[in-house]
Amino acid sequence: MPRPQLASTDSPLEAAFSTRAGEPLRQFGYDLFASGTDAASATEAAPGAIQGDYVLNTGDTVLVTLRGQKSFSKRFTVDRNGQLVVDDLRPLTAAGLTLDALRRDLAATVAATWPSTDAFASLAEVRRIGVLVTGAVRRPGRQEISAFATVLDALSAAGGVDRGGSLRAVRLMRPGGAVMVDLYALQIAGATGNADMPLRDGDRLFVPPLGATVAIAGPVKRPGIYELSPDGGPLSASEMRDLAGGALRPGRGRLVRFGIGPSGEETAEEIADPDAKRFGDGDLLLIAPEREDRRGEVRLDGHVLRPGPRALTRAKSLSGLISRADLRPSAYFPFAALESTAPATAARSLRPVDLSAVLNGRDRRQLSDGDTLYVLGTADVDFLTSEAVLALLRGERQPPQDACPGLVALARILAAEPAGPLATGPQARAAATLTGSRTPCPPLFATVPDLLPLALRHSVLRLTGAPRPGFYPVADGAESAGARETIVESEASQYELIGHVRRPGTRRLPAGATLRQALAEGKALKRDVYPLLGIVERYDRRTLTRAYLPFSPQEVAAGRADRTLSDGDRIHLFAADDIRGLVKPAESKVDSKTDDESEPPMLTALLDPAIVAVIGERTVQLRGAVRDPGGYPVADLTPLAALVAAAGGLSTDADPTVAELTAANGTRSAIDLTRDGTHRIGPGDALRINPRPQALEARAVAIEGAVRRPGRYDIGRGETLSSLIARAGGLIDDAYPAGAVLTRESERRREKEQFQLQARELERTLALEMEKGEPVKAENVALARQLAAQLRAAEPLGRVVVEADPAVLRSRPALDPLLEPDDRIVIPKRPLTVAVSGEVLHPTAAQFVSGKGAEDYLNEAGGPTRDADTGRSFLVLPDGRARPLALSSWNHRVDVIPPGSILVVPRDPRPFDGLDATKAIGNILSQLAITAASISVITR
Repeated sequence: MPRPQLASTDSPLEAAFSTRAGEPLRQFGYDLFASGTDAASATEAAPGAIQGDYVLNTGDTVLVTLRGQKSFSKRFTVDRNGQLVVDDLRPLTAAGLTLDALRRDLAATVAATWPSTDAFASLAEVRRIGVLVTGAVRRPGRQEISAFATVLDALSAAGGVDRGGSLRAVRLMRPGGAVMVDLYALQIAGATGNADMPLRDGDRLFVPPLGATVAIAGPVKRPGIYELSPDGGPLSASEMRDLAGGALRPGRGRLVRFGIGPSGEETAEEIADPDAKRFGDGDLLLIAPEREDRRGEVRLDGHVLRPGPRALTRAKSLSGLISRADLRPSAYFPFAALESTAPATAARSLRPVDLSAVLNGRDRRQLSDGDTLYVLGTADVDFLTSEAVLALLRGERQPPQDACPGLVALARILAAEPAGPLATGPQARAAATLTGSRTPCPPLFATVPDLLPLALRHSVLRLTGAPRPGFYPVADGAESAGARETIVESEASQYELIGHVRRPGTRRLPAGATLRQALAEGKALKRDVYPLLGIVERYDRRTLTRAYLPFSPQEVAAGRADRTLSDGDRIHLFAADDIRGLVKPAESKVDSKTDDESEPPMLTALLDPAIVAVIGERTVQLRGAVRDPGGYPVADLTPLAALVAAAGGLSTDADPTVAELTAANGTRSAIDLTRDGTHRIGPGDALRINPRPQALEARAVAIEGAVRRPGRYDIGRGETLSSLIARAGGLIDDAYPAGAVLTRESERRREKEQFQLQARELERTLALEMEKGEPVKAENVALARQLAAQLRAAEPLGRVVVEADPAVLRSRPALDPLLEPDDRIVIPKRPLTVAVSGEVLHPTAAQFVSGKGAEDYLNEAGGPTRDADTGRSFLVLPDGRARPLALSSWNHRVDVIPPGSILVVPRDPRPFDGLDATKAIGNILSQLAITAASISVITR
């Protein structure tokens, strides 16, 4: 007997009984106590559910609400003296009163104290009681529970009964005697019994060890391990079956008792009388039906609408089992399989059936009990010529790891019979020349594995007269008939349609047939076929070579081109999406070179490399204002209108009058597509459709700050700043055009690249210094690396110094800057401060005073720090220009500092004196300071 799979949490009793029964068995009743039950939530009672007859006691909390002359709503607890003391009222005796009686006393007392005042009382919180729970529980000890709690609530608060404890002999001990609680009554009969007995403060619960147990296994509704009642004796088989909820299926069954003998041996006994009380402690009842088979049934399965059993009395023959109304679309008529049981050996076997003969009434063979008819569909038949099947027929004896059972059965037959009919017959020889499909294994061959080899044994190879060349099973009534030796291969001329056509396959080639007739004047093509190129693959039997003849499906379908076909021609048609994926634009090949190398297009993997080469050789390039520019292979000279249509047509901004055609020999000519649409283009040529000049830029600019109508504005080519200010309503009265800020994306990118270059140069210089072998201070190295990291992380604004005063721009138009897309212009209001930033003790914005000098502003910021380089200090003017300042004791030059300026004191590069890049580092520190100053301007 196999050992059952046991859970890691099974108790020793469950493990022992499960091993004896051969199936997992669980102790009944212990799931009543959920392992995650919260003790507080399990024992709390909702105050709103308490009735008026509830008797109050010490610890209860009452919510008192007064409305009228005196109004409040407060909670009061019944104290140790049993009194309820309410603010400004005499104490009320509450212990021992019902909730309704307390309400009446409270109303009378309130009415006597505050006339015209209504009093309301409700129980806000129930008192807690203490119950001691001991024995076989998960959390023994004193449990604080609600006064309404029952025995079941107390056990839940203690974590539930352990599987080693009894559910049928729980003892409740209190003054006056003990009460026995049986939890089985609650779970089996639904009767609460005494499990819902309310508890009192000081009660004790004891859970003794588990008593005598029996188990029941087999087809019952609740197999498991059950505890016997301590007051009852042995049980009968009928009582045990009722204890397990009854049998799953009606009818007689075998009852086997497994008991433990005096020496510990296990004995088996057939129970003839189900009412005999034979089952005691340690006994196991195993129930098994006398019969589990099914009689009077036949089955219909496979490619039918309603598979499943049928009554033998209604379907005594094949013609009575199936009709045309039972078949799904695409059912396969020449072959089906009947599975039946041999009476002598009871072995199941498959026999071929001609389904068309059954449906026409020619096959009326009688059915037997348990017979099954399997109907194949076209997908099942297609799988016979799949690559997985052909690989096994070619000699591969090991199926793939994830192969379906049908392929495994075929591999086993081929390995067992290496000289058999399947391994050496016509099927194996034909497999060497066939190209298989990559279809998944049908469910029918997974359900009935032997059906796949049977269908192959009765297959013929059809190269013509079938939708797809391959193996087609035929039921001819005898397993050794000549069908297994028949390969249907017509000697007549034929051609093959391949690719993006409605019905691909091999067809007979009538004398004088042409390409247009083969394509049915275009009706054989799918809607999204590529219209400009198809290929006729022709094999010359005299020279033993292949030729690839291009043609235009569009021209052939329209009757403007045609070609006579030859025997064995293969006509390749392609989907438009596949061609576009194969022939990508030249610029996309450069941009995604890595992707193309790692993952070639699907069409490249499927097509003959020679055909892929032909497609690449015949490509023309279409660029410019079309919806889908790129490479387009063509057959021969193709009208320009057809090429543009294949690219989705002209885009909305196209100018068809100024197209440019570059021939493969390098000559270039101008084309007007409105007049020269019939002009032709050939392989290797290139056509560019120029767009119309755009009056507007593709993106807008933004103007903010002290203008009358700030916002985003579309701009035309050549538009200036003064024009934008005028469109925005002009400047308001307190505007400060001298502090205008213009940020530009192209300038921001340039500054970012410069920072990155300086970071690389700094790191390179640092590496050279260290390679010289001369000692370099570790702190200098750390500071240099920190400076390089700051350069890489710096985000410049891309500020451009401009003149924004409309009056100046009118008098000097040369200063009026041209705008670019995504420019941002901020016109500030007149400032009243001068900012001091950089290496100062307290960076600040000092009040502007006319005539105040740089030293004065620097002193207001606390003066320079120890790391300051005052000799390199500079002033950032409101318009963004910077000029140096001379902050030295011997300098007496007065610099005019306008409002809105920023005085910047950069960091001293002296820590880097040991490096050759000290001068460059000084410039870097200044640039970082300017960037920080610009950010402070734009964010003010």
